[in-house]
Amino acid sequence: MTKKRSVDPVMIDSVAQNMLHVLPLIKKRLLHMDMVQKEHGTSLSHVQVLAMLQDVGTMSVSEISRRLGIAKPNITPLVDRLYAAGYVDRQHDENDRRVVNIVLLPAGAEKLAAIRSTISNQIQSQLENISVSEFKELNDALSSVVRILSSL
Repeated sequence: MTKKRSVDPVMIDSVAQNMLHVLPLIKKRLLHMDMVQKEHGTSLSHVQVLAMLQDVGTMSVSEISRRLGIAKPNITPLVDRLYAAGYVDRQHDENDRRVVNIVLLPAGAEKLAAIRSTISNQIQSQLENISVSEFKELNDALSSVVRILSSL
């Protein structure tokens, strides 16, 4: 059983306010997914699935659904499009044939590498006016956000 922690309501409000500020800033200043989608013909949800598969390995449709917080019926057409593009494959689980696992194919890894390169270039061009220490601080802050939110 998890222990409830008492968190100052002012801190909760501060986190909520920071979230409302940071999301548009990331989209506006760092991650121009509209440009990525136009250049690569791939939506953010497709990129997220490819990245998860590369980071985690083989995943079931249910696991992808859970991690993205998207209903399973909505994940199936997304996976269908990735499959049709030759980026992923479906494999039946060896222990339970009812479970279908999604596997990243080399073409999907290549597509993801190209997308990451585009995103890196976007970040590079947007961050030319900040110091190295500020860039490190941003990286550390984003790493902390990912670590903390992944544990929820």
